[in-house]
Formats: sequence, C-alpha cells, structure tokens
Amino acid sequence: MAMQRNGYWVAMCVDLDLVVQASTVESAKKLLREQMRSYIEEAMTVDAEQVGYLLKRRAPLRYLALYYLFKWFNHAKSRLSYEAALPVMPAKA
Repeated sequence: MAMQRNGYWVAMCVDLDLVVQASTVESAKKLLREQMRSYIEEAMTVDAEQVGYLLKRRAPLRYLALYYLFKWFNHAKSRLSYEAALPVMPAKA
C-alpha cells in the first residue's frame, strides 16, 4: 500500500509491518521491495530461531483495515464503472 503524505510517499507492507518513505511513488516501491527482501533474508538466516514470529508479523489493525478498504474500493470502482455497466456494442450497418 502506498499513499502520499505531506509531499512524500509512504509505502507499507501490511503482511510484514514494514514501512518506507521516499519522494516518488516509484522510489517508495523500490525501497519497500529492497527492505522486504532484506528483512526476509535476515529472518531466514541471522534470526532463524525467531523466523516463525518475524514472518507472521502484521501491521496494526487500522492499517490492515485501510489496506483492505482501498483494495475493495479499487475493485468496486473497476467493476461498477459506467463503461463496465454499459459495454459498447458496434452499430449495425
């Protein structure tokens, strides 16, 4: 999930409770992917004893709710759009 806040972008992985901040959405996505990769790699090697806990860590409930609300809204928006409700049919000649 990514959202703009006060001129910068915040991206969050709600499944691992990781957050990054960047000046562009592309940079935020890239940083989040790198952070996720590094976090999982370290959990699997350095913190192997705690790997079960570290990989099941979730974001606070309010962020999970916000994520699923955004997800539902985007799905509903695409399914309930005017174009989807009234498909364009070719005119008969």
